[in-house]
Amino acid sequence: MDENNNQKQLRGLYKYVKISLSALNKVIIALCAALVIVLVIAVSNRGFTITFNTTGGTAVESQKLMYGDLIEEPEPPTREGYTFSGWYLDENLTIPWDTKTDKVTSSITLYAAWTEN
Repeated sequence: MDENNNQKQLRGLYKYVKISLSALNKVIIALCAALVIVLVIAVSNRGFTITFNTTGGTAVESQKLMYGDLIEEPEPPTREGYTFSGWYLDENLTIPWDTKTDKVTSSITLYAAWTEN
């Protein structure tokens, strides 16, 4: 009788769940392990990747940043016969990216705009 009473006390919050206590504990352990794996992957990726497409100019190294960070202003690319005129969020160069105020919220590619000399 005493052992049966202990099992009832151990069930606590689980008393309304129709699953054995050992099976429920295994489910909880599996979910905790999955959470740890997701956290390890998130930390190892270290945030978002910012890629710079210089559209014919010299290469600019990509950056890894966290959510809400400002992009570190890269050295402007160069291109024969053109002057660099800024970074844009889209290939059509309609959405300018201000490296002083725009914050990173996802992995993105920025496109270089050029003015012909």
